Amino acid sequence: MLDKLFNKDDIDVKYRVVIHTLRHTFASHLAINGTPIFTIQKLLNHKDIKMTLRYAKLAPDTGRDCILKLGF
Repeated sequence: MLDKLFNKDDIDVKYRVVIHTLRHTFASHLAINGTPIFTIQKLLNHKDIKMTLRYAKLAPDTGRDCILKLGF
């Protein structure tokens, strides 16, 4: 079904859309929207946080808000 929707017959293998592509996109959007990294880990069922930390770089800079509240 994904082939019909996203993949053309002559597409390079490294650009094909597969189930894992959708999983990665889901996790990326969670991180971009500020979902806590441990929540993403739980939703993806990652046993090791190291697997989930690849999405941490997409998260907004929430620490900045905490510092601004201190008045600096």
